[in-house]
Amino acid sequence: MPLDRLEVRVSVKKVLLGLIIVVVPLSIIGLYLATRTDTALNQSIGTQFKTVAGLYGQEVSGFFYDRVSDVATIAMDPVVVDGVLSSDRSYAGESESAIAAKIDKMGKTWSTPASSGAVKSILDSKASEILTHHQEINPLLLRLTATDERGVTVGSTTRAMRYSYSDNEGWQSVYASGKGAITISPILYDDLAKAHYVDVGVPVTEPGSGRLAGVLSAAVNISTLLGRFQHPQVDGARLLLVNEDGAIISGAGIDVFTRARSHEFSAIHDSIGTVQGMQSGYLVANLGSGAHIIGFAGVGLKPHFSNLGWTVIVSQDKGVATAALQPVIRFALLMVALGMLLVVLLGVYYSIHRKQQFAEIEEALPPEANPHVA
Repeated sequence: MPLDRLEVRVSVKKVLLGLIIVVVPLSIIGLYLATRTDTALNQSIGTQFKTVAGLYGQEVSGFFYDRVSDVATIAMDPVVVDGVLSSDRSYAGESESAIAAKIDKMGKTWSTPASSGAVKSILDSKASEILTHHQEINPLLLRLTATDERGVTVGSTTRAMRYSYSDNEGWQSVYASGKGAITISPILYDDLAKAHYVDVGVPVTEPGSGRLAGVLSAAVNISTLLGRFQHPQVDGARLLLVNEDGAIISGAGIDVFTRARSHEFSAIHDSIGTVQGMQSGYLVANLGSGAHIIGFAGVGLKPHFSNLGWTVIVSQDKGVATAALQPVIRFALLMVALGMLLVVLLGVYYSIHRKQQFAEIEEALPPEANPHVA
């Protein structure tokens, strides 16, 4: 007789057992893979941010090393060196008290018309002429000032603010008690040039002996460098240049003198203790507004220039950074949840079905065979 209907009968117990054997391990594997994917995604983006921060950090360090090299080259110019040495020799035969009195007298009249002759003599000197030439060929140099071993100006591209800089903290840092040291000042602002700048100080030494003869100071425009961090975003991420105290030096819509604090830097500092101890890396941290992926890299200038303990930070909200793959991860987790839910529902159904079967069997039994009937 032909078969009108084909039926396959499988017990609920076997179906449940099969689902448990198949779905549960697959769910565990799926949960593991989804977690691993999220971790790997954080690592990939964090590494990318760390690399970007490192590239910007190298740009910052390269900029300052180049500017120091520029100023050091000028400090070795024979005309500049000769002007400084000539000024040093002019003190020969005079007592220290006489020299100090002469410098003090000129310093008191420096801002008055009485000093016009001395100012003109300095600006017309060969040292000033060569300094002006170097400034013209390097627009990043806002002004240059050469001083002798007593801080007296012997050459300048503009009228010097004072006759002697010997009591100036910046000059003393470069002079370093006669030892000489290359220094870079904190960030300053030039109202006339409308530019941020730093003073780069380089010792002027006597050829042959290497004796410290004077100091060359250059105001270097860093507005272009800071402007590199003024873009609103880098591929959707926030780019910051931060000082070692956590104050933002430059960022989108942020000026160095606002002293705004970087929450990203605080998170890094709390995590690793000191950024200088770990020059580059990344982490995932909660900044209050949500989890952020933060890449960072030190500029590497702190060992040589105490004022430049800077760090570059690239940061982005984790949800935004991983948005492209989040649907895939959520789908995988949803499938895991649905699989486990199916197993639970089938288990509940099986339990209820078994109770009904027992109830039907008990009702079908004769009273004397049913232990639940009194």
